[in-house]
Amino acid sequence: MMTSLLTLFMIGFGGLMIGSFAGRMAFTYYQHRLEALYLICGGMLIGVIMFELIPESIRTYPFWALMAGASLSVFVCVFTDHAIHGMFRDKSYLPVFAFVLAIIFHNIPVGIALGMTLGEGIGISLLIALFIHHLPEGVALYILMRMNGIKRTFVILAASFVTIVLTVAAWFGMVSSQSILINGVFMGIAIGSLGYVAVHEMIGHVVGKVLKRELYLYTGLGILLLSLYLQVAHEFF
Repeated sequence: MMTSLLTLFMIGFGGLMIGSFAGRMAFTYYQHRLEALYLICGGMLIGVIMFELIPESIRTYPFWALMAGASLSVFVCVFTDHAIHGMFRDKSYLPVFAFVLAIIFHNIPVGIALGMTLGEGIGISLLIALFIHHLPEGVALYILMRMNGIKRTFVILAASFVTIVLTVAAWFGMVSSQSILINGVFMGIAIGSLGYVAVHEMIGHVVGKVLKRELYLYTGLGILLLSLYLQVAHEFF
C-alpha cells in the first residue's frame, strides 16, 4: 500500500511541477503579454471542463449531485468575492487560493477512484492519465501565481499540498467503501470552482483591457491547445 501511495504522490507532484516549469518558460518569454497569458490559461481551464470533467462526470455521477456541488461552489466563490474580498488590502492571493481549492476538490474523487483501482493492483492507465492532466494545471498554477506577484516557492508548496490531499484521498479509497453521491458533489464543486476561476478571475480580469477580437482569439487558442493536447495524450495513452 505504501509503495502504491508513494508512486501516486510522485506522479501527481511530478506532473504539476513539470507543468509549472512549462508555465515558467511561457511566463519568462511572454510576460510582456500578460493579458494574452491570462486568456490562454482561462481557455485551457474551460477546455478541461468542457472536454474532460463534464463528459466524464455525467457518465459517472448523478446529475443532481453534480449540479448541487457546482451550485454550492459558485455560491461560495461569489460570497467570498463580495463579502471577504474587500476586507483585505492585498487581494492578489485570492484568485490563486480559489484555483488551488478547485484543484483540490477535483483531486478528491479522482484520488478515491485511484485508490480503489490501486487497491486491486491495477490503475497504471489512471496514473498516466493523472500525470497528463496535472500538466496544464501546473502551467496555469505557475502563471497565475507569478502574475499576482506570489513567490515561486509557493508553487512548490501548493503542488505539495494538492498532491498530499490526492494521496490521502487515494488511501481513503483503498480502505473504505465509497458513496457515488458524495463523489459526485465533490466533482461538481471542482467543475463549478474551476469554471468560476476561468471566467471570473482569469478571463474577466482582462475584459476591457484588450480588444474583443483578442479576447475571443486568445481564449479560443487556450481551448484549442487543450483540446489538441488531450487528443494527443489519449492517442498515445
